[in-house]
Amino acid sequence: MTLPDVIPSMVSHVLNALSHTHESVRKRALIALKNFYTLDIDLILPYFDQIKGSLYDPEPSVMSAALGFFAIAVKDHAREMKELVPVLIKILQQVVDGKLPKGYLYHGMAAPWIQIRCLMIMAQLGHDDLSTAMTPVVLRVFHKASQGVDAAFGVFFEVLRTLNSFHPAIILELCQSKESTRNPLLSIPRFATSTNPNLKYLGISMLCQVNPDAWSDAWWTEDLLSAVVQALESRDAAIQRRALDLLYRMLTLENAQNIIDRLVYAFFQEQDGGLQGASSQLGSASSSRKNEKHHQQQQLQLSSWFPSRKETILGQILDAAERFGARSPGFVNSRLSILAAQQAMRLLVQEDYNLSSTLDSTAPCRQPALAYVVFWALGEFGDKLTTSGADVEEKEFDLASVLEALARCLLVNQDLLIQSFVLSALTKLSVKTLPNPIPTSIMNVVRQQCQQHNTKTMLSSSLAIIEVQQRAAEFLMIAELAVS
Repeated sequence: MTLPDVIPSMVSHVLNALSHTHESVRKRALIALKNFYTLDIDLILPYFDQIKGSLYDPEPSVMSAALGFFAIAVKDHAREMKELVPVLIKILQQVVDGKLPKGYLYHGMAAPWIQIRCLMIMAQLGHDDLSTAMTPVVLRVFHKASQGVDAAFGVFFEVLRTLNSFHPAIILELCQSKESTRNPLLSIPRFATSTNPNLKYLGISMLCQVNPDAWSDAWWTEDLLSAVVQALESRDAAIQRRALDLLYRMLTLENAQNIIDRLVYAFFQEQDGGLQGASSQLGSASSSRKNEKHHQQQQLQLSSWFPSRKETILGQILDAAERFGARSPGFVNSRLSILAAQQAMRLLVQEDYNLSSTLDSTAPCRQPALAYVVFWALGEFGDKLTTSGADVEEKEFDLASVLEALARCLLVNQDLLIQSFVLSALTKLSVKTLPNPIPTSIMNVVRQQCQQHNTKTMLSSSLAIIEVQQRAAEFLMIAELAVS
């Protein structure tokens, strides 16, 4: 790597190499300039016009290297590079028309990496641009890519990203068309409903790239909704995470609680470092999922196993799909925080304040996801239950009930990990409620637990016990400050 302090003495020589007679020298000069740019942007910025000439180079390898340079530079200087639009359109037209040498064909697709780089640059240049002249050539790229396989799928994915980076009015106009050559969204179900896990992942990823304002019944078919449901229950962790990302994009004020339940439920399924299907945790074989009767029985088991999830996954997705056009711009985080704290309190009441059963003591690495998220939500948002709001449903709990529930959890749950979660939540709330004091009864419960652990420490020097003692001491120190 060239040191930044010697770059100024080398730039002139590298720029002279752009006019060398041999194409490999010109290509490597552009690669060097790209490295220089990442190290010293201001030094290379004045030479953009000279570097731009390489986009007109008759040798495709040199032109491709120039695209690599501008793909990096456009992220910081998109406004200064608007003049690149005509040459990018010309390059894409040449590639799509097959005017590049045959050596640039890859699995029947003409120079897919050049097309992807052009699209990436166009996405930056046309960001929120209503009068973009790039849409026709991007649609030509889409039409050509929709006829190919393998590398063509990557080009198609980049087309969707590019169109969604333009002004929303453009994708809204395209999604209304019933012609498959003008509406790229009509091709998404082909991937999302595929039995091939790689294509399914690509299809769900495409859905995540689409502007939610463009979601409509014109292309959101029943098959596509079913594919999303299947992805949410997939045993493939990558597919399930993508489906959860998509579910989060469906969030509205009306369906917030259902979707939060589903996200918490997925978090609860995470064991041994990866997301696994609920069927594996219930001891069900994946092959039997094809049996509809068994699948319905399993859904009933899931509802009883996780009481807060009253609806099936399919019902939640269909409910969210009906509200695609009703995304509320007035949605605020405070409302969502109150819902999260209320849901956490409901879980504690349903479980009689005992979450030790959620820990798998036989697992080599315990991950008490449900207990963690419940006490995290109460510690972060429990104080918001005192907030009043006309649009928030009537609250079942208040701050006093949250503190009492945490104290009960401290007495009921003997697991040291859960006790540390509870003490962390109490400490957060004690800080947020300052200068108001924490009730003496809560402090006495924590002192009682400290005395018990002091006795245990004399018999055992467990790190877990010491951790709980430290968290209890932190809470008592902050709580006593408010009292004094």
